[in-house]
Amino acid sequence: MSVFVPLGMPPSAPEPDRARQPGQGRATADTAYLLVNPPVTDPTTAYHSIPYLVGAAREAGHTVYGCVDANLDAFEYLADPERFGASLEAARRTRAEIGGRQAAPRRHDEIRFRQSLAAEGLTATSARDAIGVFKDPELFYHPPTYAQAVAVMSRWWDLLALEMPPGSADGFSMRAKSTVNLCSTADLSDPAAVAAVARPFEGYFADEFVPRLRERPWAMVGLSVNYTSQLPVALRMARLIRTVLPDTVIVFGGTEVGDVVKYAADPSAPWQVFQDADLIVPGEGETALIGILDAIGDGAVRGGAAFDGIGGVMTRSRPDPVIAYGSVAALAGPAYDVWDWERYWAPEPVILYSPTRGCYWNKCTFCDYGLNTDRPTSPSRERPVAAVLEDLREASRFGRTLYFAVDAMSPRYLRALAAALAESPLDLRWSAELRLERTFPERAVGELLAASGCVAVSFGYESGTQRVLDLIDKGVKIDLVPDVLAELARNGIAAQMMGFTGFPTETRAEALATYEFLQDHEKLWTTSGIGVFSLTPGSIVAKDPGRFGVELMPLSASDDIRRYVPWRDQHTGEVHWPVPEDPRIPREYIASNRKVSFDRPFVGGIDSAHSLLYFARFGRGLLPDAPPEGTGREEEPRVRLVEEPVVSVPFASVEGLTGVDDLMAEVGRRSREHLDTTSAAYGDWLDGAGTARPGTCGVLVLAHGELVEVPAGVDFGADNAMTRALRLMLATQART
Repeated sequence: MSVFVPLGMPPSAPEPDRARQPGQGRATADTAYLLVNPPVTDPTTAYHSIPYLVGAAREAGHTVYGCVDANLDAFEYLADPERFGASLEAARRTRAEIGGRQAAPRRHDEIRFRQSLAAEGLTATSARDAIGVFKDPELFYHPPTYAQAVAVMSRWWDLLALEMPPGSADGFSMRAKSTVNLCSTADLSDPAAVAAVARPFEGYFADEFVPRLRERPWAMVGLSVNYTSQLPVALRMARLIRTVLPDTVIVFGGTEVGDVVKYAADPSAPWQVFQDADLIVPGEGETALIGILDAIGDGAVRGGAAFDGIGGVMTRSRPDPVIAYGSVAALAGPAYDVWDWERYWAPEPVILYSPTRGCYWNKCTFCDYGLNTDRPTSPSRERPVAAVLEDLREASRFGRTLYFAVDAMSPRYLRALAAALAESPLDLRWSAELRLERTFPERAVGELLAASGCVAVSFGYESGTQRVLDLIDKGVKIDLVPDVLAELARNGIAAQMMGFTGFPTETRAEALATYEFLQDHEKLWTTSGIGVFSLTPGSIVAKDPGRFGVELMPLSASDDIRRYVPWRDQHTGEVHWPVPEDPRIPREYIASNRKVSFDRPFVGGIDSAHSLLYFARFGRGLLPDAPPEGTGREEEPRVRLVEEPVVSVPFASVEGLTGVDDLMAEVGRRSREHLDTTSAAYGDWLDGAGTARPGTCGVLVLAHGELVEVPAGVDFGADNAMTRALRLMLATQART
């Protein structure tokens, strides 16, 4: 989605230069700037960084700009039936070609063969129709139909993965480590490696993005990169920008850019990664953007020294800027009018807004967020409630459902904001991540939050045992948590519970207690997400490891962007590397805490826009109540977007084929053994002999892409009672 917004005088008749006060900016065509949100990230709503940047620059007098949500644009481009249909045909050709070979397949072939099965049961219009369900005000709220749309998205990602290096794609995200290592300066600075990850988007770049770049001689193009999953595609886009606009100042900013700067072992590494950038903004961007635009308006050109004095801006001659945390009190309101909100994949807009920045608690020993120095994250700053209400009046022109994107609001500020919202005529619905404050019940905060429009709250409760919570310095008493949750439940507010196991010195019993706490109080919360602790270098644990019984271990030499640190438990001697699941936790424990099977960015995903809309519609139960048995409960989707075909496979067992899980096990092994984990290291493994056995089998391709082998001798092509019953039985067993 591109929006070009020329305000003030048209470029053909520029307004004469005006006397400019310091920081006021210029409103001339020669300071025209373009801001870009790159793939890959959530297309259900817009991230709020670009509206904040434009709001600040516009108030400073910079009024000629364009905004491109390349993430949304690219997926809409790829969903076109002609293009989506072509991807289905390409997948079928891949399957036929690999399956028809006389020679035994390689591991890479087997991974691709499994992914190519995602095409079966889809049609050329499936992606477009799934997006239509997400936008439909009735079908979106019908869970069986909604599930069909999510299933298409799951299949779609397997199809996109066919065009990427193996293991890169992970839903609407990217794996930080796979056959392209996003923790490696070598891979991130290799144009071929990042281009390989961005390959599915090349058609969009050529047909839509490059023409946008040529619309006018942009003086500056900024790439807002807030997630690791956006980084490789953003780097590819920067190379295109430099080719098309050789004299334009290219700026990289966003949370992920800050992480690369913070975690790079070599201070020169960011300039190797962002090799097409002229400037890097690793912290908050509003003041920096105004300074850059002012400098360009005063004649600064790329490569010149005029940018060296701008606060918060890295240049090649000044690589260590002082990071200042700006006041949010006098900050301009975000410019939500830069986006066409009707295009996002939801029946109504969900808007992100930040009434505060930083964390008022700022003590948790595991936390490591943003360009922190001596604290876990940035210092807490609060916007005056009156200014917040004015911002929200403007935001309500575009939508009435908001997610307050904050680290944590203080209890005092939260109560003041909620009281103001309750008294205002805005009629908003909102959610936020808050701390588990013991004062909630005694101050009847649940009633106040409900009156203000709050429909759901996310809590980082972290652990179910007090000893671990004390080590984390969470400031929470676990025996008081049920009272806090009950206060919210009494007032119809949903609770989303987030935690992790594996904190240093945690025992197996304590890890199980984190799940058991949720099991014991399952009526008080709605969704949960329990991950596994990963040690990051900026955390208090990493800075004072002896206090936690931790010995820091060296990283693989390939991982010179240190997003994590392996560590040894000084008591047990066990070495810990990041893992997706805690092996001490039984599968039934994990299953018991998943009330909805979807993940971000869909319903049931923590803090997703879709979940927030479902909470607003159906209350803290998230899903609509099931009608009593015998009342004709509607189970079938109203629109069927994906079938579940049985496909003949020219191998004895599809489960015997190499899969992405096998690849990721190899990635983990190479990391633990300190072997090369850059993209060049996996060629021999991928080219090695696969594990396929000769023969044939039938495979049921479930809606979301799971593969289930079917019993031999059953003709699933026949549509009769027996085959339908067998399909249902196999599908039920697989999903369970």
